[in-house]
Amino acid sequence: MTASQAAGDGTAEVRPPLMLSTWRRPPAWVGYIAAVSLMAGLYYLLPILGPAGVPVQVVVYAGVSWSSAVALLVGLRRHRPLRRAPWLVLAGGQAFTAAGEVVFDVVHQLLGNDSTVSAADPLYLAAYPLLAAGLLLLVRHRTPGWDTPSIIDAAIIAISAALLSWMFLISASAFATDLSALERTVTAAYPVMDLLLLAVAARLLLGAGVRTPAFRLLAGGLILLLLTDGVYTVQNLLGTYQDGNYLDAAWMLAFTLIGAAGLHPSMARMTERSPAAGPDATPGRLAVLAVAALLAPASLLIQYLRHAPMYVPLVTGSCMALFLLVIARMAALVQVQRHMAITDALTGLRTRRFLEQALHNEAARTHRPEASVGLLLLDVDHFKRVNDTHGHHGGDRVLCEVARRLAALVRPGDLVARYGGEEFAVLLPHSSDADLVAIGERVRRGIGTTPIAVDGETLITVTVSIGAALLPDHVETPAELTLTADRALYAAKESGRDRLVTAQPISTRS
Repeated sequence: MTASQAAGDGTAEVRPPLMLSTWRRPPAWVGYIAAVSLMAGLYYLLPILGPAGVPVQVVVYAGVSWSSAVALLVGLRRHRPLRRAPWLVLAGGQAFTAAGEVVFDVVHQLLGNDSTVSAADPLYLAAYPLLAAGLLLLVRHRTPGWDTPSIIDAAIIAISAALLSWMFLISASAFATDLSALERTVTAAYPVMDLLLLAVAARLLLGAGVRTPAFRLLAGGLILLLLTDGVYTVQNLLGTYQDGNYLDAAWMLAFTLIGAAGLHPSMARMTERSPAAGPDATPGRLAVLAVAALLAPASLLIQYLRHAPMYVPLVTGSCMALFLLVIARMAALVQVQRHMAITDALTGLRTRRFLEQALHNEAARTHRPEASVGLLLLDVDHFKRVNDTHGHHGGDRVLCEVARRLAALVRPGDLVARYGGEEFAVLLPHSSDADLVAIGERVRRGIGTTPIAVDGETLITVTVSIGAALLPDHVETPAELTLTADRALYAAKESGRDRLVTAQPISTRS
């Protein structure tokens, strides 16, 4: 029986039409990772061809190396972040690395030169400061202020890594008797440059800012690059490193992750300024810091058991520095927790609880002659429409920009707070009825006349409705002040929005 024939009970059997699945082209960053994975597999299959496969191997590896810099530039052009400099500098660092890879492969693979130092080394070493500079620019754009806790955390990790690197890597290269002075200098320079990159990368990874997919891809590439460099240095010291081993795959994957970070659309958000510094002291974060702090005494024990040089003054100084940094971290954590308790995490304004306490303190002063306190309550008009159209991320950007403008438009000494959701409040000590109107109108015009960027390309204009009340002219108690301002705000919204409504003075009420 077909779909159009009648069923046995007299009803027609209707089947849904057959839907053909439509193929969607994967995102550019996914296709890039897949393409490089195929190239990496080809890289390890080429030795089957014998000596004829070596030149092709060199070309494949060079292509993967250069693709990272190209991917960063393509992503920069495609996604157009507001701040381009960090990505340009990172692309420059990747370009120097790729140039070094090409020169290294030509010298060692094609020409058969096994010298410790070659023309590739200046290119390799020049890449590290560029990569570190690019990461520092990202940190600078992402982090408000100094973000002391993240600086301390990064310093703890950097000191521990520097101690281990000196004891097991740098000193072995610096004092090697079978190497020339130039060879010792170049060999020791690589772990030093890795330490520089590690310190800056730790500052970026532990700092404030949004953790977008592009951020995670970049973080994965940096971590893998540093780990692979460390293993390479150890193998080089032990004389076990061979061209074409598994480290080449790790390097290729690291380059690929860094390039994919540039191709991912969320790279445009990586330079957005975080509204508040002070990352949480999560269990994972504390565990990493605890391990880093314990590495210094543990390395001393390991050297003692190995009957190797213990570098007691260096280890002692490192332990003292780590102890002081841990104490400073605890003090900073207490300070950050106090700050976050009275600060809104999204906008950086004061919290509603802090505003209410300040209102009671100011209200106590209104018993004095000529003392008064005003309150403005603001609501962003049609904010749900902003969220529905541009997503919660766009809504958050609107709230942060409204908060920034609000703080700039009020008087010094006025208290601005996020009251809840899309509502804000301004506490105005020592204000008259005329001040209330003047400041309220200045805020309304200042927010509503200039568009706000909800993403890299879209500008929208938002307006605010404002309710205002004054103690003791309009009300008699702090609780009535908040309630009356809220009623005035409701009246402003009911009468058409984008306007200021003030409460009536007590003397004029019937």
